[in-house]
Amino acid sequence: MAETQNILYLIGHTLIGFYFIFFGFWNIYHWTPISEVMLKKRLPSPLFLLSIAIGWQIICGCLILLGIWVIPAAVLLIPFTFFIGFILHPFWEFQGELRKQHMALFITNFTNTLGALFLLIYF
Repeated sequence: MAETQNILYLIGHTLIGFYFIFFGFWNIYHWTPISEVMLKKRLPSPLFLLSIAIGWQIICGCLILLGIWVIPAAVLLIPFTFFIGFILHPFWEFQGELRKQHMALFITNFTNTLGALFLLIYF
């Protein structure tokens, strides 16, 4: 039983860590459209904030993936995903297909927040 729990825990680390690393690099690739959205929302210093957010995702994702400082990384990612969800994916402001896309991203962010919470509980 303990071996199964260790394997599941390792899979959880891998999936959650990879998710944040992947989307950190995804955001680098989509730098221009994301920064344009941030400019439209009148966020202060959007390019600086985007740089910080990408670094935050990649570094915390690597820490979780590697099992290093998992609790601090998860604690840092929880408010990050809440912020991103409410600021960049307010699905209630959209209609039609855009609403569906933003709702999917919003739910994905909160699902991964739940994963980070599970890492905190079971670490």
